Amino acid sequence: MSVELLLLRHGHASQRPPSWDDRGDFGRQLSQQGEQQSIQVGEWLKSHQLEPDAVVCSSSVRTEDTAIRVCVAAGLDHSLISFEDSIYEAEVQNLIDVLWRTPRQVHRLLFVGHNPGLEMLAVKLVGHVPKSIVGEVMPPATLVHIVLDGGWHEALETSASFQQVYRPSLSQ
Repeated sequence: MSVELLLLRHGHASQRPPSWDDRGDFGRQLSQQGEQQSIQVGEWLKSHQLEPDAVVCSSSVRTEDTAIRVCVAAGLDHSLISFEDSIYEAEVQNLIDVLWRTPRQVHRLLFVGHNPGLEMLAVKLVGHVPKSIVGEVMPPATLVHIVLDGGWHEALETSASFQQVYRPSLSQ
């Protein structure tokens, strides 16, 4: 049995949260560019028949908005999204713990979060992910597709293979 992991860094975000939002970095919203990137990712997932069975998302404003826009563009129901506070500013082990809790019936999981954690998780699982033209592995709205040769609870015990990376044209 194998499962598929889609790691998605949130779309490009504004530099600061709105003046009325006192949550600091957690409250940062997507920029217009980030909104478009998120839509492009959803359209790409749909056109490549990579729609997830479930979505696990950091509960920050920008990741939530990214996940919702991706789902709408891919024609997916918002009920697929579950929010996980522990993904925000997470260490790799926290992200692995979330993977381990993924139900067995989920075969393709979209994981929406932040750097550096997502990038470190991708590299830990597959060893190497190609860099973008700006020299980053996961600039905003980058999607990394990984296949794990086992279930979610075996994420570090079995081999994983890098399948592809998608970076919307606006995230260069």
